[in-house]
Amino acid sequence: MSAQFAEQLHAELAVIQAELERLEARRRLVEELLELESNAAASPTPAPTRTAAPRRAGTAKRRRLPRGLISRTVREFLAQQAEPAHATAILAELERRDAAPQGAKPIANLQSNLQRMQEAGEIVNVGRNRWRLREVHSSLRN
Repeated sequence: MSAQFAEQLHAELAVIQAELERLEARRRLVEELLELESNAAASPTPAPTRTAAPRRAGTAKRRRLPRGLISRTVREFLAQQAEPAHATAILAELERRDAAPQGAKPIANLQSNLQRMQEAGEIVNVGRNRWRLREVHSSLRN
């Protein structure tokens, strides 16, 4: 029984290690693309590249999300919904798309974004923290 359990744990560890390697390769690719993009925009002469000491996996600093990513993703998600979506469903979708607000309290950050979008007239709160696009809401009222 314990040998089978140990074997399952080793298999799960191998899967996790493969996922870590895949994510590390993806991170290197994104960093390389960002470096190429910033070098192309900065100057035509190549700048000397600095190599940083590799960080441990747990100490890596999270990168900022691109400006407008949360709002754009919320608009896309609400456009797909026939019914108003609750803020927790919106947050789950943002997490699925790797666009969730960063920080200790992502739901509070999302609420702030939703409130700002409501004030801008993009979305409407139809009650009990359920949100819908303004265009869909106004077409249902007519």
